[in-house]
Amino acid sequence: MDSMTEMFYDESNLIFQEMRRCLLMDQGESGYGQDVVMGLFRNVHTLKADSMMMLYENLATISKELEGLLYCFRGEGKTVREKERFKKVICDYLQFFETETDKLTQGKTPSGSDPALEIEIRQYREEMEASMDASAEEEQSLAVREAMEKPRRQVYYISSAPEESALPEQDEDGQDDAVSDDIAMQEEQTKRFRRKYMISERERGKILQSVSNLMRVNSTLEYALGDSEQGGFSKEQLNKLREIEADLLDVKRALVNTDFVPVAKKMEIVVDEMSQKVGKTVKLLIKGEDTLVDPQMREKISSALIHIIRNAVDHGIEDEDTRERYGKPPVGLIRLKFSTEDGRLKVSVQDDGKGIDTKKVLEKAEKQGLLTKKAEEYTEEEIIDLILLNGLSTAPEGGEYSGRGVGMDVINHNVKELGGVLKITSKQGSGTKIMMKF
Repeated sequence: MDSMTEMFYDESNLIFQEMRRCLLMDQGESGYGQDVVMGLFRNVHTLKADSMMMLYENLATISKELEGLLYCFRGEGKTVREKERFKKVICDYLQFFETETDKLTQGKTPSGSDPALEIEIRQYREEMEASMDASAEEEQSLAVREAMEKPRRQVYYISSAPEESALPEQDEDGQDDAVSDDIAMQEEQTKRFRRKYMISERERGKILQSVSNLMRVNSTLEYALGDSEQGGFSKEQLNKLREIEADLLDVKRALVNTDFVPVAKKMEIVVDEMSQKVGKTVKLLIKGEDTLVDPQMREKISSALIHIIRNAVDHGIEDEDTRERYGKPPVGLIRLKFSTEDGRLKVSVQDDGKGIDTKKVLEKAEKQGLLTKKAEEYTEEEIIDLILLNGLSTAPEGGEYSGRGVGMDVINHNVKELGGVLKITSKQGSGTKIMMKF
């Protein structure tokens, strides 16, 4: 496998493990709650995006179907009551996805399909949508009456040319580009280790497959075992298997690439693909892709970057006519930078697009009941942070790339899971910068 395929394979297996753990968060007889639904939704959304990027159309299609079903269950107070039916659909999806991605370790393409499963998911979704429509009709008449009773308010917007950017300079030199002596030494030790313990592509595939198989067995056992001990298998034995898994993962980390080069290639593909789809000309500049990183951390960061880059192309960069009207170059620019400073990893994405419309964000959050205080009490920085909330999207409707209100939630979730900090700065008309520090 090439580095990008290997990264897709590793990321997918980590997601399978997370999805099974989501199903372990049993809510009792009342059904699965929002923690389970959102955990599954985030992971399926990422699998769909990764499959589209790798051009695995069948994997992307079935993931899109499942994402649509999970979307029906999103919302405060909603519960999945048909637990067995819901669980079966998720487990069948995981089985299909695992079987297909295992082909990668054999040098094959995951091009298989499961029409029966697609139909099952689609029928389930249609039933849920019909149920939602029936409930919406009951609420609609009440909402219309309330709207008619309220006085209408007219809002006027005045557009002007963007002011001079208050964002940090895009070209940063100095300490950000410097790699510490410890990191340099670690890189040299890693290279020596690889030269000494060189393995064939076939052996490499076997190691990847073995680690993945063990991860899946452990996840399945953990799910089946629950809080009890069945079939003579104990929690102590499961913990021992987890120790073996951890040891194998350490070996695997020493044998795979630990830089951002495959991630950089992946992001270039994302930008090229999206630029063509949305009809914009966008250039991606990448710096520091040779920065070293733990493979598992790299996979989580890669998942977050897909959503950030797509948001930048879809929402941030304006079309050529708009850019010309504001005196900007016709080609939109996105800068992706990897660096280390004092042993800490920094990853930043900065675009020169239209920036975040804080008025629109605040109005949307207020409309969805997401504010915790009066709207006028929010600062600009607090308003920008609102876009990290689950379900908040300023897109007019859901599309292939956006509108579900889950992308920024995935980013925030991945960064927090790695113990990192996420900071967003933006100036309307000048662009947005997202910085992740670990």
